Amino acid sequence: MTDASTSHELHGGSLREVAALFLKLGVIAFGGPAAHIAMMRKELVERRGWLSDQRFLDLLGATNLIPGPNSTEMAIHMGLLRAGWRGLIVAGACFILPAVVIVLALSWAYVEYGSKPEAGWLLYGIKPVIIAVVVQALYGLFKTAVKNWFLGAMGAAVLALYLIGANEIALLFGAGAIVVAVENGRRIARALRSPAFLGPFALGGLPIAAAVAATLEATSASSGRPSRGPLR
Repeated sequence: MTDASTSHELHGGSLREVAALFLKLGVIAFGGPAAHIAMMRKELVERRGWLSDQRFLDLLGATNLIPGPNSTEMAIHMGLLRAGWRGLIVAGACFILPAVVIVLALSWAYVEYGSKPEAGWLLYGIKPVIIAVVVQALYGLFKTAVKNWFLGAMGAAVLALYLIGANEIALLFGAGAIVVAVENGRRIARALRSPAFLGPFALGGLPIAAAVAATLEATSASSGRPSRGPLR
């Protein structure tokens, strides 16, 4: 949940600034969704201050719960929050259409020149740059997401299970449930011990307690032993 201040962080923008930002990202964002997310974080959080790192991370987590490319979903969502439903359309179009044109151009160039040695070396040289961009994004998000040793251990465990072939959807929901239970354990325990929760159970148990006390008293009297009184 977010408070009132964070819920309105992005509001109040113009369609022009939304179009300019996501057109720029649509043209320069190479390397797949992870690299796109890194560039969005740099533009939205660090340079423009449209939202906090934590809010950005929350929205990124939400996009991982739905199918589809995370970076495109993030762009559309940011446009919606910044400039309403028109911003949604503008951000999505400006982010997607340049990529479509560039992919078509690169596909044609690859078919025409991809077999030449120069093209192979060019593609080989791009890979380290993309890896650096992704690592930078992960490092920035890591500092925001991993607030204590428990979250770090859960992240490492999920990564290890994923690498050995565990289902990513099961890991996502399973790890989320475990973290929620552990992080809110004390709150849940206090709620379970509260009178509001235990009251109905206590009232329901009074007839049983009275019946047990009466049975013990009758048994004590019939055996000639003095009664110890009602249960306390």
